[in-house]
Parts: sequence; structure tokens; C-alpha cells
Amino acid sequence: MNIHMTLSARSFFFRLATALAVVIFFAVLARAGGPKYVAGSTFFNSSMMGQPITWSLGQITYYTDQGDLSPILPHASANALVANAFLQWTSVSTAALTAIDGGQLAEDVNGSNIAVDSNGAVIAPADITSSATQTPVGIVYDYDGSVTDALLGAGAGDPSQCFWNAVYGGADNFSVGGNFLHALVVINGQCALQSSQLTDVEYRLVRVLGDVIGLGWSQVNLNVVTGKPPPTSDDYAGFPVMHYMDSSSCVPITVCFANPYQLASDDVAALSRLYPAINSNSSARIHGTVYFVDHRGSPAQPMQGVNVFARWIDPATGLPSHRYAASSVSGFLFTGNAGNPVTGWSDPLGNLYSDYGSSAQAVEGFFDLGGLPIPNRASTAQYQLTVEALDPLWSAGVSPYDASQVAPSGAPQPIVVTVGAGGDFDQDILMAGSAQAVPSWAATETWSAPASVPAPGDWVGSLSGYRDVGYFLITAQANRTLSVAVTALDEKGAPSESKVAPVIGMWTLGDALGTPPPALTPTSFNSETFGMSRLDAQVLLSNSFIIGISDLRGDGRPDYHYHAHVLYGDSVSPARVPVNGGAITLQGTGFAPGLTITVGGMAVPLLATNAGQMLAAASAQSDGPQTITINDPVSGAFSVMTNAITFGAAATDRIVLLPGVHPSTPVGTQATNPVMVRVLASDGITPVNGATVGWSTTNGVTLTICGGASTCSAASDESGIASTWVTPSATGNAIITATLAPGVYNPAQSVSTTVTATSSAMDIGVTTPYLWIAAGASLSVPLTARVVSFGAPKSGTSVNFAIMQGSGSLSSPSAVTNSSGYASVTLTLTNFISAIQLSACVAPGNNPCQTIAGNPVAASMLNLQGVAGEGQVVAGSAFQPLTVRVIDGSTPPNPVLGAGVLFQSTVLRPLENDLTLVPSGASGDPAGMPVILSVSQSTLQSDANGLASFLPSLGSFTGSLEIEIQVSAGTTAALQAEMEAFPGVGSGSASPPTHRPWPRSFPVPRELPLDHFFVH
Repeated sequence: MNIHMTLSARSFFFRLATALAVVIFFAVLARAGGPKYVAGSTFFNSSMMGQPITWSLGQITYYTDQGDLSPILPHASANALVANAFLQWTSVSTAALTAIDGGQLAEDVNGSNIAVDSNGAVIAPADITSSATQTPVGIVYDYDGSVTDALLGAGAGDPSQCFWNAVYGGADNFSVGGNFLHALVVINGQCALQSSQLTDVEYRLVRVLGDVIGLGWSQVNLNVVTGKPPPTSDDYAGFPVMHYMDSSSCVPITVCFANPYQLASDDVAALSRLYPAINSNSSARIHGTVYFVDHRGSPAQPMQGVNVFARWIDPATGLPSHRYAASSVSGFLFTGNAGNPVTGWSDPLGNLYSDYGSSAQAVEGFFDLGGLPIPNRASTAQYQLTVEALDPLWSAGVSPYDASQVAPSGAPQPIVVTVGAGGDFDQDILMAGSAQAVPSWAATETWSAPASVPAPGDWVGSLSGYRDVGYFLITAQANRTLSVAVTALDEKGAPSESKVAPVIGMWTLGDALGTPPPALTPTSFNSETFGMSRLDAQVLLSNSFIIGISDLRGDGRPDYHYHAHVLYGDSVSPARVPVNGGAITLQGTGFAPGLTITVGGMAVPLLATNAGQMLAAASAQSDGPQTITINDPVSGAFSVMTNAITFGAAATDRIVLLPGVHPSTPVGTQATNPVMVRVLASDGITPVNGATVGWSTTNGVTLTICGGASTCSAASDESGIASTWVTPSATGNAIITATLAPGVYNPAQSVSTTVTATSSAMDIGVTTPYLWIAAGASLSVPLTARVVSFGAPKSGTSVNFAIMQGSGSLSSPSAVTNSSGYASVTLTLTNFISAIQLSACVAPGNNPCQTIAGNPVAASMLNLQGVAGEGQVVAGSAFQPLTVRVIDGSTPPNPVLGAGVLFQSTVLRPLENDLTLVPSGASGDPAGMPVILSVSQSTLQSDANGLASFLPSLGSFTGSLEIEIQVSAGTTAALQAEMEAFPGVGSGSASPPTHRPWPRSFPVPRELPLDHFFVH
């Protein structure tokens, strides 16, 4: 497996737990609307697909518990309550339904003989289990609430839970021929302790029996619940018993409904459609299909989930009646949830979604308003057909989109239909102004030919057509994560949770069609952002991957629009930066302003971005690999690039000691040559810039790199070099050790060298025993000697300086040591072309002495090394100096003094399609050439360490700018440095300079238009 999920959906487990609590005994399976259950394409005989499931011949035989229901409802009274509840349904004259009292169950069902084991299996008397088809409907009298506690959880049978658990149950067995075989109903006796509670119990019993009979929930006159507009007496009279949910304030139920279980015309019509009476000519039927319309207004795809209702037009007033009304949800025979290739084709209990609801698209938008009454004994009547959305709260359980209602698209004008008693009338409904599918931007989005994720990682699409799935291709490398965020949109382009319910899966390219995705969103809308589903996947092996976007229900329609965005960080350039940080360029997909970046857990400023690249300033980190995380604070999307960048030294780097001679050195004086090391990459050639080198010594040696201390850490320069001058403080051998990235890697790499120190009553040392000077140079250079006695500085001692060979002039033939033992004079050279040798001796006897040698270096032998400051990127702050080192051709090379170093600086406005664009104003010219704003040059001489430093300046120019600096010395030595400047990041803030390595390169795809770039 190449990928897996990195986050679980926050809502999935809550919803799953809730669902399991409800169905622990009665499996609430996916189903289509109108009738509660409609036979699907699996489990049932194929000839039954699309047919409502009913009791055979309309006969229900029920068996009641042997025990009492409550102290005020002994067995006989409880039986009478049950019979009267059944009578509400069986007394409908236009329905062929009978309920037969079959007698008693074989036992008193109570807490002693019913339980749920640790696996969730119900242990119960045989004649109430789902296989007890000889007792088709079992009625349990739960006298003390213990049965309810066992089935629904401890405390569920308490009197405080009667609003929810007074009566519950449903069908739990079906035949392949499309009939109910068994159902169970439990009445909680703890809810029937007082006579004032009996109306509530019977009301809830009538509703549960409606469910057992096979009726689904409906929506008519919802203003009775919402109060908008205030309900009239006709609204109450037409309000169906089989509405989905009551307000918790309706206790007792008569507070809200005077006649709570009196059937409304909608209940009667629904029952008559499910169990039609033979030769019943007292009602009429209107049926048809609800359609989307195309851009010409012609019927297009059928639209399911629309509540279609018919209201009788009262001839006396000419107004639609709220007393005589019936409803049917379009697509009630169609499968409301067919499953999908992402989350699967079965529910959490393993039942196939295809078991229920027809897969024939001919019934996708079909509605059936049979059983319409013809009031006042008339032979004809007029009915007004209108449509409305199902309320996502008060009608959430109305099928086919139960639990997640879908808002209709478009709106038709009311239609008046004249019907006659016993008549059957066909009337389609066209949803004028309904949404059109989003035109596809890709040639194909199929499994076998997925569309490549567009370069910006952002697109708008639609799932139009039943079971439509969009498949997209992306290539990703190992040790990365990516986020795919899909936001459902309404017709206006606003986020919505009443349209498509997106789920996202991710497969490896080459997986067989039908393979469960290793990474997926278990449900839709799993993020904290409204309307958004988000998949966060981890890539384990580099490969190409297929991203699939589907509707949770497997649905597809023209108004299922979505906005998809992929956030993926692929690579970083350079892959290595110094330990003190530097500018980095991230390549990936879906980048945009507003993203945040952390490197090694530290936030770094984002300087500029386009859809495929981001320029950021990485802060200092310790040596070794670090992880980069890109975050979208708005959507919560993120991409983690594990160990994508190395700071300083890598595990495979090498540290080498550069050759150098270390003659015996008097204690208290500087050694003749510095100790120099170089850090190289694993190839043994490439220098490593900014690697930590830990310096340590023995025998009290002090190091200039450590400011006179014996231990410290410093970073290698741009040529990989780290060096220090050494001053012994005790006689004998001292070991100087340089350790690469101390404390980071085990074992640590280190190199060492030995310096031997001597001591006498009078010693002298010089700070520059060897000088390599550019041929032809004219300059003045200080010469410094130190006089010590047994390592202690000698003050007030005269030191004689003399030119032993060559030509030059000294500022003085002698100098007196200061309190630290130092004495200095200045050597002036003019057009230096031949070697010079000087001596520094302690007066008056000119003993002891040290020599100073100066050697000319021809211009053709000069080379340049980068030291610091190349590739700087600043945002609202000044540049740091650019420093180079002039060296000769020796091995190891020697620093060259007095070389003329030319710095030519060009300030320019970058190309219009480069990343560093100005938000407004000029960029490049139409021909694609950068605009050169200024050119200047400066020549500086290198110092005794071979160093020359130049401070880059933008002058008075502002905005996004580049500086190109050509550095040259001698006849052939040259380097090029490039730097970038951005406006300040944020209001009044400035980002410190960061650096890119030599040479700098930051390509930007030329095909991206100007408006795809953003500067922060």
C-alpha cells in the first residue's frame, strides 16, 4: 500500500455510534421514500425491484406479551390499547389492511430473558426474534423499563426518556418476494404510570405501527411545527401523524396537537397507495416525474428528493386547502443511497445499499399522489400541485434522501389538475431555472483515463448523472502528505451542505477498478469548514495516484457542483541550506497567498507565491534533516514534507583537515598557520555551506574563532571552509579538534591536528608570518609582533623591524610593545612585483627574531571563493554585505592580499512572468526583457585574509527588485551573485536577509499568466 489516511473524520464515529444505538435491535437500512421500504436490485427477487414492501395480502397478525404493561394498564387493558392503535390504520376505507390479534407470546418478556451480549447480538425469547415468522409481530410490554435498558442502553427505560423511548420498534425480517415477515414493537411501561400519559403512549404507538405497516415519514403543513406562518385549524387537521419529528416541548403531546393520532388526509392517501382497496373509486391519483430542465427549458435528468404535494382547491373559496392535502417525494421508489466506490456499497452493519430502492433511472424523479380524496361527495375536484424542499431538521428522516436532505433546484409555477373519482392522471413537473452541470474542463475524468490535476491544484466541477464519479491523476513522492479539499456548492457558488455530499478516495495508479481506496473520507463534510470534505493522505512510496470524488449516496445531478483544491508540497530548492537559514523555494500544487509554512516546527515568512511555487525565508535550525509543513489556516488543509530539507551537515557529509605546517610556537604567541578544515558532501567534492563545526582544544589553547576561548561552534563558509588561528597557553603538545555537527550524528566525524608549544624567558611571534600579495599592488599593511616571557606579555619592550630582502618602506624601524605585548608598524608597498622578506627582533640585541615573508601572486593565478552574502532575499530590510575571498592556485590555497576586486552591481525590475512581480506598476517590457534601473561598480582591495566585502544597495528604487552582481579579480577569476528584494511582509514589518547558495536559480514556468502570481 502506497498511501494511507493521516486523519480520521471527526463526525464519522459520532454518526456511526448514533446509528448503532438506534439499530442495535432493528436494522435501519438504506431505503427509498414514500413507503418506508422499497425492494432493491439485490436480496429481493428481481421482479420485485422498485416495489414497496408490504405485509402479504394486507394482513398483520400480532402477538402480545403475557405480562402487564404498567400498574394502571394490566394485560387486558394493554391489549385494548394496542387494538385501538391498530384500528387507526385498519379503519381507513380506501385501504385493504387488517390487523388480527393472534394471541399471546409464550412468555412475559422482561429484563431476565432479554439482553445484548458484548458483540451486540440480542439474546431474547425465540418468539420475538427476527426469525419468529410464526409470530409475525411481537408486542412487548416492558413493565419496568428493563427491556428498554437492555436493548437501548442503561437508563434508556427511565421515565425521563419517554419522549424518545415510550414506544419503539420496526420490521426486522423480509422475504425475497417483497413482504414483511417479522416485526417487533416494545412499549415502555415506565411511560404509562399515570392516566395522563396514555394519550402520549398511544400516539407514539400509532406512529410506530405506521412504521411496522410499511409507511415512511412525510412532510405536509410543516408550519404546524415551525410556526411560520402561524398554523390554522386546517393546518392542524391536515398535519400527518407520520411527520418525522416532534418538538421536545410537546409533552404531553396534546400541548401541540388536540387529536394527536387522528389520521390526516396525507396518512390516508399514503396507506391507500400502499394497500389499495379493490374497486375503490372514491379517490383519485396524480403521478408523474420531476425534471431538471436544460438550457432550452426541455426536460433533462429526473430530480429526486423534491416534496411534491397536492392541495384540494375549495370551490367555495377558490383557494388551496390545508385540510385536504397529500404529499409524495420524487424518486421515492428510487435508491436514495446506492453507495459509492469510495466509502463502499454497504452500510456499517454490512447490508448492501442496493438491497433497497430501485436502480432503474426511469423512477429517479417519479412521484405518486394516489389516494387523493374527492371531498363533499363530488365526482370531480381540482388539485393544485406545488413543490417544496424537505426541511433538513424537521423532515431529516423523510426518504429517499433521509438523514441528508438535498435542496431542489429551480422552481415551477403551481399546476392545477382536475381529477375525477377513480381517475388516474399523469402530470410531469419541470423545475424552471434549475441548475446546469459545470462544463468539463478535462477531456475525460474516468477511472481508466483520469484527468490530470491542474497545475494550480484548483478546479470547479460537478457530479452530473447518477453514479457520476470524477477521477483525477497526481504524481507524488514518498514521505509527503497531501490534502484534497472538496467544497459542495449551491447554484450561486456558495458552500452548501444541502447539495452534493462529497467523499474522496485515493488509489495507486494501476489498482483494479473496485479496489477499496487505502485513503478515504469515511463520510462527507468531515472538516470544520462548512460544506467541505477533506482527505488528508500520507504518501508512503513515490508513485502516481488517482483521486476520486463521489457523492456519498452515489448520486449525481446537474446541481451537484463542487470546488476542489489539492494542497501538495513536492520538493524544495535548494535541498540544503546553512544552519543559519536561507531562502528556499517550495515546488508543489495548490499554493496561494494566505498559506503558512513551518520548517522544523518554526514558522517562516512567506515572501512570494504562485500556484506552483513559494519563496520563503527559512530560519536558523540545527544540523540535519528538517520537516516542512504547509498549512491552509482557512480550510485546515496541510502538506507535510518529511525531512525534505537539510540544514548544515548531512549524515553522509565529510570533514577534512586541510594540509598545513605547524612549527613549534612560543606560548602566548599565535601559531604560524591557521588550522583549516573543509566540509564536503558525500561526493568528496561539493563544499557544504553553513555546516556546524565544533572546535575544541587541549592544554589550554585559545582559538580566534571562539573569541579567545578554547571551545565553540562555528559554521563553514560558502566554500565549506572553517578556520581558526591558534594561541597556546602552556608548553607541550595541544590537540585542536574540529567535529562535524557535534551531538547530531552518532558517531560524530572529527579531525584533529597537533600544535607544540615552547617557552623561554624571551619569545617573539608575528601575526602574519606569510603574506601572499597580488602582483602590482600598491598598499599599506600593518605588521604586528608580540613579545612574551614564559608566555606572559612583555610591555615596554622595543621591537626592531627591518626589510631583509626586496623593496618597500616601513613607517618606523622600531616599535614599543603595549600592555598586551604587541608592537606594530606599517609596511608600504608600491607596484609590488618581487618577493620581500622582513624581520622582527627584540631589541637591543635583536634576539630572538621572527621573519615575515611576502610573495607576489600573478593576476592569472588569482581565484575567487564565495564566503557570505550570496543569494540574499530581503523583505523590507537592507542587504548584508557580499563577501568573497581572493586565493591563489596553491593546494591548499592561500589568501591573497591587495587584489583589486571589481563589484559591478545591476539593479533591475524582473521579468513580468517571474515570481518576484510588482503588485502594481511596471514589470518587464513587452519583449520579455527585464528593466534595468541602474548600473554601478566599485573596486575594493582584498585584506590579509583575502577578503573583500561589498554592501549591495537598491538606491531609491522600491518594489520587487533584483540585484545582479558580477565579481571579478585578476585576469579570469569571476563569480556572479543574485539577490532579491520584496516589499515588507505585512504592515510595517521587515524580514531579515536570507540566502540562497551560489549560484542562485529560481525558474518560474513561463506558461503561467501574470495574474497567477502573488507577492506577499
